[in-house]
Amino acid sequence: MTARTKVPATNGKTETKIHAPKKLDIACGQNKQPGFKGIDIAGDADIVWDLNEIPWPIKTNSVEEVFCSHYVEHIPHRQPEWDRDGWWRFFDELYRVMKKGGTADFIHPYSRSDRAFWDPTHERFIHEMTWYYLNREWRVGNGLDHYPVSCDFEVVVIDALGIADEYMARNLEQQNFARTHYFNVIPDLRVQIKKT
Repeated sequence: MTARTKVPATNGKTETKIHAPKKLDIACGQNKQPGFKGIDIAGDADIVWDLNEIPWPIKTNSVEEVFCSHYVEHIPHRQPEWDRDGWWRFFDELYRVMKKGGTADFIHPYSRSDRAFWDPTHERFIHEMTWYYLNREWRVGNGLDHYPVSCDFEVVVIDALGIADEYMARNLEQQNFARTHYFNVIPDLRVQIKKT
């Protein structure tokens, strides 16, 4: 059953209320960011909604800033009623609700970390390069513009969150080599994208 933000309509039926938050914490759970409106199926959500149900009850081009921690790895690949992978659906919907120039920050387990694998509810393993598929120019340049997605986000930054103690004292070049070639060097990535 899908949870919805509902308001009574004048005709006696219930309608979905459309929100226009400037700052949106997606899948906020019980840790909503201060100053943000939260959307989630439960927890501290201001907007109670199943994120797999699209469209979200959010006005087009209304959101300036997004925060989303440890949700994107849970996006399902397919549902019987979907026409494409959930990753594309999620980011096309995010693109719709965001203002041009708006930024979205994501935190997720790194694909080369055991953290990406140990939670049985994780649906996907996200590498740094996964984020570039959200950029139209990159898709065209790599012959992937046939993918069923229309969003166009610029990748602003991809940072490692945390680093294993045995690599902490090494120089940046050695840390980057280890991050690229070994498992469990960093647990999470923080990614910022911007709507172009």
